[in-house]
Amino acid sequence: MRIYISCDIEGVAGVPSWEYGNRNKLDYPEGRLYMVGEVNAAIEGALEEGVREIIVNDSHASMLNLLPARVNKAARLLQGEVKPWSMMEGMDSRYDAAAFIGYHSMAGTQKGSMAHTFCDAIIQARVNGEVWGEAELNGAFCGAYKTPLVFLSGDEAVTKEVRRFIPNIETAAVKKGYGMRAALSLHPEVAQGMIRSGIRKGIRRRREIKPFLPKPPYTLEVELREPDMADICSRIPGTVRPAPRVIRFKNRDYREIYRAFLTIMSMACRV
Repeated sequence: MRIYISCDIEGVAGVPSWEYGNRNKLDYPEGRLYMVGEVNAAIEGALEEGVREIIVNDSHASMLNLLPARVNKAARLLQGEVKPWSMMEGMDSRYDAAAFIGYHSMAGTQKGSMAHTFCDAIIQARVNGEVWGEAELNGAFCGAYKTPLVFLSGDEAVTKEVRRFIPNIETAAVKKGYGMRAALSLHPEVAQGMIRSGIRKGIRRRREIKPFLPKPPYTLEVELREPDMADICSRIPGTVRPAPRVIRFKNRDYREIYRAFLTIMSMACRV
């Protein structure tokens, strides 16, 4: 059995603000310590369920957060910022299940701990008219390979968010946001215990949890913070600009939708 794990940091217990997720801040070493603790808890739970191949994709910011020597040696670690599929690099049809660790809610979520959608250039991302965050955009990428997203850990807001799209997914809410930069968190060891238990349940129920992917065709709309961001992104082949800050792209293959989203996001963040 094989499992794919994508890990972020904003949804990790003990991480209340970006001071713990920014490598230029004093609290970053503490944040990455809590992050690897939760990743190892997920790995341990997977191993206890008989998983024999585990890939962990370091998916926060520079994607160089996890210290390789601290990660359980049963897993292989995928790191580095310039990855074509970003938070979903390495995902393909080999995997029996996927899990997301340390995830956060979408941009604009009230009381979402550090809520955002990839970067601060993005106000909203919509697929077929529904507002999606990172959990949904990435979860659908798993679905494109018929892989079910069986477990997600993060703040309370993202666990509620993802269950709107995958009602029977296993989740672990390890903290509660009290605004963008404040959170009430479980002790890291308690959170890790919940993750270890939750991923075990998700793996056992992997045949009950359907891969998340709406039926095609797909229409992606990305609402950006500033019009000049849309000026640049409108150069992307196949896009249209229905409003001053909105870029639209259509395709029947969700992987092409995801590729377009990453391209729009990458270009907008550099304006």
